[in-house]
Amino acid sequence: MSEQNAFLFEVAPHHDVRVPAAASGLSRWRAALYLLLAVLLSAGVILAPFLVTVVISFSRPGAWSGVLSDGQAWQAVGNSLIWWVLVVIVCAVGLGLAWLVRNAGLALGLVMRVILVLPAVVSPLTTGAIFRLLFDTSRERGMAAALLGRDLAFLGPGWIWLVLGLAFVWQYAGVAFLVFHEALARMPSSLLRMARAFGVGRRRRLWSVVLPALAGPAALAYLFALVAAARVFDLVLMGVPGSTQALVEGGGLYWWRHNDDLGDAGAAALAVLMSLLVAGLASLALLGLRGRVNWADPPAQPSPDGSDGRARTAQAGRARAGSGRRLWPLGGAVAVLWLLPFAALLLTSLREPVAAARTGWWNGEPWTLGSYAEALSDSAFTGALGTTALRAVSVVCVVLLAAVPAAYVLAHEHLLPRRAWRPVLLVSVALAALPPQAFAVPLQRWLSPVGTALALTIVHAALVIPLAVLVLHNAFVRVPAPMLARDRWELFHVVREARPAVVLAGVLAFVLVWNDAVVGLLLNWPSGDHLPLILLEQARHFMSAASPLAAQAVIATAVPVLVVAVTARRLHRGLTRGVRR
Repeated sequence: MSEQNAFLFEVAPHHDVRVPAAASGLSRWRAALYLLLAVLLSAGVILAPFLVTVVISFSRPGAWSGVLSDGQAWQAVGNSLIWWVLVVIVCAVGLGLAWLVRNAGLALGLVMRVILVLPAVVSPLTTGAIFRLLFDTSRERGMAAALLGRDLAFLGPGWIWLVLGLAFVWQYAGVAFLVFHEALARMPSSLLRMARAFGVGRRRRLWSVVLPALAGPAALAYLFALVAAARVFDLVLMGVPGSTQALVEGGGLYWWRHNDDLGDAGAAALAVLMSLLVAGLASLALLGLRGRVNWADPPAQPSPDGSDGRARTAQAGRARAGSGRRLWPLGGAVAVLWLLPFAALLLTSLREPVAAARTGWWNGEPWTLGSYAEALSDSAFTGALGTTALRAVSVVCVVLLAAVPAAYVLAHEHLLPRRAWRPVLLVSVALAALPPQAFAVPLQRWLSPVGTALALTIVHAALVIPLAVLVLHNAFVRVPAPMLARDRWELFHVVREARPAVVLAGVLAFVLVWNDAVVGLLLNWPSGDHLPLILLEQARHFMSAASPLAAQAVIATAVPVLVVAVTARRLHRGLTRGVRR
């Protein structure tokens, strides 16, 4: 056996450090009861309507052939694949930034985490508005055009894709950075030392040590970005002028615009095609969801001279501090780039509406709070703030009530038949990323008698539950076995130890509901009730309403930012480790 192969043999056990499966006091029948609410909501709101959509797609001969021969439909599907490429870029940018600042020290690491993650709580509508302001093709209004000294309208679809790509990366790369930054910081240093001792080269160490150890975090980062990409809708509606949206619209937006033209069967066929594509891409996350990182570094080993290794630890700390000081210019440049869109939004909101429509946000004219006063005096806007907040809190309660016991059961593989466990996890991944267009039409027909307010709450909860289950499952399997009571209160002890992940699931549900405009549009929701749809109304007169729209967006963004700020410490631990210790 060669030295490098011997090294791989030695480190293989370190890449599977899951909590050993142990028997619990939970019976199969009780486990089924724990799964009941999550299964009912996911099956009733997502899976059953999706199956109906599949049946409808075959109800008319030629429906599939018509969609498969439709050039515009294939262009939309191709655009959806571009969004998947952007998902990979998001993960790559997050990993790259985490790798560059892996030895940056506590201060710079904290600054980077706070600044990079902030865009993730911003509504895609707001992100679209910000980047439309930044990259307006007119040099009087757009910063990029002003720097280049000429109008950029001639650049066409390539320019639009650049703007959308930058907006998507800005919004979601911070989440990937946070996951990878923590994973790199807590990856067992013994693995790399062992690799160097066996003479493994730097490139081989990257492929055989670093990347396998990052499999679990990479799967979560990929899944988060894929869910956002699969449901991308409002970013295009707000960020792209209406006359050019057809050039970059994905399958979901194309379906929304043309489902009447396609007919019931044709629209259903397109929805199924998009769902199969997304499900296939989401299944790649399964390759890493079983990967685990040994987050705790092993205790310091005695040095050859008999000391306890503290001197070497202190020396390593001083080396990291020196490296951190050298990285401050890089961190400062990244921080400026990530804060620039926020500055553009805030300064636009403080400008007089007529001036904001004529010139760029950087113009030095006097500032005014008139747009904020107008927004707060609008009863429709303030009423939507309260209604959306109440709906978001209700969804959080339903999601946790359903997802916590379901994730607990999935974390104990012995409670499910061996052949059923992996299909259940696969279905959870697929449902988490399934585009809403796949079940919108049957769902709208079924829920219309229920009442619109209750229906929207149920739909939002059902859409978030699969993702919440995956987040919680990833944490529950890390709860150390000695912490479990192995009695009827075992679930309580698991939740107590995995409290950061539970907080993360709740905040995730709140932010997704607060910022969502897609579900309301697909269910023909009245625009005066849900906050993002009020913002979307302003897009019809984007330039003339830039200042009032920016003021409403700032107010709408302040709420999820406040929620994240209050729970920041537990969110960070919930996203990176999942458990308290």
